[in-house]
Amino acid sequence: MHAGAKKQAHRMEVTTSKGKIMKTRTSLILSTFILAFLTLGAMQAQAIIIINSRPVGITLGQTARLTFAGIGETRGFIVNWRFIDADGVTVAQSERPLTVPLGQMISVDLDRDALGRTDPRVQIRVEVEVLTPGNPDKNLFTSLEVFDNDTGKTTVFVIAII
Repeated sequence: MHAGAKKQAHRMEVTTSKGKIMKTRTSLILSTFILAFLTLGAMQAQAIIIINSRPVGITLGQTARLTFAGIGETRGFIVNWRFIDADGVTVAQSERPLTVPLGQMISVDLDRDALGRTDPRVQIRVEVEVLTPGNPDKNLFTSLEVFDNDTGKTTVFVIAII
């Protein structure tokens, strides 16, 4: 193969509607643009995962309530949530993504009595995955509270876990 043939392997002749021949380097340029496009798309599709490093304990007769407040983001936020125990096991999670509309609060509960464990006390933490673009640090507030099932009295309250 001579040098001219090798050079032609990277070029393709394209005839326009006016009959002119355009020489382009499609393989390298097209590959570069596709790679850049795929990389950009993957970066935009990534979710933000927030891990609450403040574990709390719940015991029989108590419920942990995770509350989301959507403020400042007109489209709201779409989130997945998980309650995770001390062993790293997910004990409860969203069945489908949860929408937190602008100006509203949404709560999810974990009733200790429904866990079916022999140990009366369970240490838990929360993990939230924000699926929509935006600024959750400023526009999505969360709190975690533990309350008594019989009296409704709050025993633990943690704000701003995001």
